[in-house]
Amino acid sequence: MRAYRFALDPSDAERAKLARYAGACRWAFNYALAKKTQSYRAWTERRTAYLAAGLSEAEAKAGIKADGAELTDRIKVWDHHRKSLMNTATGKQPLPAMPPPAGQEALACRLAAARADAAGTGCERRLLAEARTTVNALKTEAFSAGYRTPNATDTSALWRMERDRPKEEGGSPWWSEVNVYCFTYGFERAQAAWKNWQDSLAGRRAGRRNGYPRFKKKDRTAESFSLFHDVKRPIIRLDGYRRLVMPGLGSIRIHDTGKRLARLVDRGQAVIQSVTVTRGGHRWYASVLARVQQHVPVLWEHIDDDGTRVRHLTRPQAENAAENGGRIEQIGRPSARQRAGGLVGVDLGSRYLAALSSPLDPADPTSALVPHPRLLADSTAKLAKAQRTLSRRQPGSRRRAKAAAQVARVHHQIKVRRASFLHGLSKKLATRFTHVAIEDLNLTALTASAKGTSDKPGKNVKVTARFNRHLLDAALGSLRSRLAYKTAWYGSQLVILDKAEPLASTCAKCKERNPNSAPSRSTFHCPSCGAVVHRHENSTANIVRAARRQLTTVASDRGETQNARRAAVSPGARKGPGQGALKREDTG
Repeated sequence: MRAYRFALDPSDAERAKLARYAGACRWAFNYALAKKTQSYRAWTERRTAYLAAGLSEAEAKAGIKADGAELTDRIKVWDHHRKSLMNTATGKQPLPAMPPPAGQEALACRLAAARADAAGTGCERRLLAEARTTVNALKTEAFSAGYRTPNATDTSALWRMERDRPKEEGGSPWWSEVNVYCFTYGFERAQAAWKNWQDSLAGRRAGRRNGYPRFKKKDRTAESFSLFHDVKRPIIRLDGYRRLVMPGLGSIRIHDTGKRLARLVDRGQAVIQSVTVTRGGHRWYASVLARVQQHVPVLWEHIDDDGTRVRHLTRPQAENAAENGGRIEQIGRPSARQRAGGLVGVDLGSRYLAALSSPLDPADPTSALVPHPRLLADSTAKLAKAQRTLSRRQPGSRRRAKAAAQVARVHHQIKVRRASFLHGLSKKLATRFTHVAIEDLNLTALTASAKGTSDKPGKNVKVTARFNRHLLDAALGSLRSRLAYKTAWYGSQLVILDKAEPLASTCAKCKERNPNSAPSRSTFHCPSCGAVVHRHENSTANIVRAARRQLTTVASDRGETQNARRAAVSPGARKGPGQGALKREDTG
């Protein structure tokens, strides 16, 4: 799956229609979140009542579940009845009989008899409408009582019941003016936000704690929406090379050319799945998602103990499959240019965006140090002027809206230039080396504020804030995410080192650690061997050594164990993963 992003060039009427579609998606998100919040508050009130009665948290949750068991079972029976009628109406295979829950045997028998009596009489449509109404009514009762939270499908069903109501009663009588996928996509986004919060609250989601989903306010959130179509009868398509056709929006001109995607579609090598339209600053963008047939130079094959072969795009995917047995093998090989580059260690830091163990261009040794583009710093004066103009405008006036658009335009220009720079650097690293090794940096902790509290104020707050702004401007996390998929595309491999690797405090020559070495110094002094080298050279050498150790370490259940020359122990065995991928002088 690949996304092709095009900058749109809409007219004023088309721009207004795009904003209307984005507003409908935002309204749908808020509608779904309101339904979820209402159900969650009802559940919280029930839990609070049980806790006040002296029950524990687990007992309170069990009591709420027991209270709604009878209503939940009725919903299951009626929903099975609805699905059976739906399959009959659409000509699909009938559903197998469902064992009725305890206490619902009479209802299940009555509904089964109704389906049998209506078979072949043309009354299925009437029963189906009755079943839908009953299911939605029962679910609404369960939602209002706090027994369950509506998901995206439930929210869509509730919206279809209420969409024709007046606006004052929570309806959306204007729904026919936009594509219906704007609403369904908004419901799905609300469901994803709710799930992320629940998983983060329960500890099932890694990373920073996700807060409670917030309502989206107009002019305070990113405008976007997604449209879909039937791939057998495509509506989303390129009209020539300079126009994009989308359902409900018609043909809209694009700034750049769509020749690459159009030719893939004409040759049958790409099938368009959907399009996501977003607004960035003063521009509207369309990201066309397509399923593309693409040549991948290197694949990783997992061979199970019974001989079953499954190919994976990256080595970690194959290694995860081999945890339960079997071995992995490399299919294909990197290009000659990549094999000449071998393994490169990349030290992402503050003085330079990236310090490399090998130069990007062998003929230019200075290309081993990639300076920061400093896009935010170069645009600080322009951004400050735009923000001063904004602060002087009257709130709610047209001139303030115009000044706000200018501030957004400057921010968007910085974002586009940063993305272009990172795309170029990540592609060079992925196409010129077989392995790209980087550190697993904790950017959240690295850019944390040092302000402290009123009782314990921080030290060097201004210096730390300037340093954090510098690192955030570099967007090191975006560089890593681009390397993750581009290395798989171009046949190289991304090696992410463990956070516990002492790279900055270890001497690359004698391998002795120097914990007292200050990271702020530009040179590294080793008290053991007396070596004095540039800190970036020392770090990149340690990254290369750690990456080589990580690549040569093969577990007993992940293929043939390799010897000191990176050859398989068994002379007749096929080459193991990574065999022949490094230069001879890099193998030590």
